[in-house]
Amino acid sequence: MSKNLTKDEIAVRTQVEEKLKGAADNISPPKHLNARQKKIFNYVVEELHVSGILGNLDVYILGTFAIAIDRLQNIEKLINKDIEKLLDKDLMRAKEKYTKDFFRCCTELSLSPQSRAKLGNINFQVKAKEDDPLLKVLAGGKK
Repeated sequence: MSKNLTKDEIAVRTQVEEKLKGAADNISPPKHLNARQKKIFNYVVEELHVSGILGNLDVYILGTFAIAIDRLQNIEKLINKDIEKLLDKDLMRAKEKYTKDFFRCCTELSLSPQSRAKLGNINFQVKAKEDDPLLKVLAGGKK
């Protein structure tokens, strides 16, 4: 947000976001995923664990993400084995579909470098405002 928030507003907003995120105690791959897809799922969960952005409700988007990556990799293997597969309209349509799924999931899960940079910048700005002695004094606090 570009709007300056007070500490109380930030606290309320954080609390609401945490409630909406839900619990994060059961982030496990759906049973319908194959072994490769589960491996992809678990890798992403492990990498994002530190960020604290995932919740139990994210298993569905993570599942779609794992499927899209797995299918894209399989399509690329087929193309690498036989470059003529680039002329296969059905295969290329499937590749386009899974690429769209992949990028949509990246956006939803904040997996793009741009999304992560935005999140980092927001967190930095909030921390800088909390630590700014002048803002503390102006807000009625002490140095």
